[in-house]
Amino acid sequence: MSLDEALENYIHYITSVDQKSKRTIESYSRDLRRYIGYLKDNEIYEIENVLYEMILAYINSLSLARASINHAIVSIKGFHEYSSLNYQLFNPAIYLKAGKQEKKLPIYLSVEDVRKLLTFQNDDDEELCHVAILEVIYGCGLRVSECTQLTINQVSLNHQYLRVKGKGNKERMIPMNQSCIDRLNQYLQKVRKKRNIHNRKEFFLNQKGNPYAREKIHEMLKKRCALLGLDPRISAHSLRHSFATHLLDGGADLRSVQELLGHSDISTTQIYTHVQNKRLKDAYASYHPRNRKD
Repeated sequence: MSLDEALENYIHYITSVDQKSKRTIESYSRDLRRYIGYLKDNEIYEIENVLYEMILAYINSLSLARASINHAIVSIKGFHEYSSLNYQLFNPAIYLKAGKQEKKLPIYLSVEDVRKLLTFQNDDDEELCHVAILEVIYGCGLRVSECTQLTINQVSLNHQYLRVKGKGNKERMIPMNQSCIDRLNQYLQKVRKKRNIHNRKEFFLNQKGNPYAREKIHEMLKKRCALLGLDPRISAHSLRHSFATHLLDGGADLRSVQELLGHSDISTTQIYTHVQNKRLKDAYASYHPRNRKD
């Protein structure tokens, strides 16, 4: 079977049967098209002719960050595993393993920085909308994609919760704090009513009445951080990190934070305990009298 046909079948499988998210499908497709291009450059056109040594040579040829290489390995393993099971072929990627990756601690905001970020700079419609978006990302620990895809039916201000569809279409319920409820209510009454000219289901609408693009939220946040003199490395995901960190600081248990974030594996959530540990070490190094050099 040709590599192109095998790839087409695999993409159809992860789209229709496995029902992976649009972003996952796009990233797998990108990885695999690059991989197949390399094989063709080396005169390999049929999937049954691919050998482990060829895959390894491709991986070693990549000039990418370790995280990107590991992602490519996952894509290639999934592709060959599917092909071997469906076409009775030997799986040449069976012994392929991802390399160890140093885990970087996430960037988060202090409570004071969050307060500054969520303070109104003026009272125009765009500002009301921007603050409401940032409030819900921080206050509910949402991914940016979850925020842009949030629909009017998923928000219950009366019952004080959101119903969110996360990765793998997994649904979770997230309570809202009073500040978040107030900001969303202001946005609904003063802004969304005017902007909903196309009768859209999405909760957050831009000035043209269309859903916000993820890129526009990132762009808005960068400008806002620059205006307020906040760390330029802060991203929308930093608000989600801050949500988790501040919950743990307040005494929440790790399992509850895992559920609120929508992590399928608690090991993903455990990175926030490392954040806490680092802060404790830094505080000790800075303030303990027996640790000072003066």
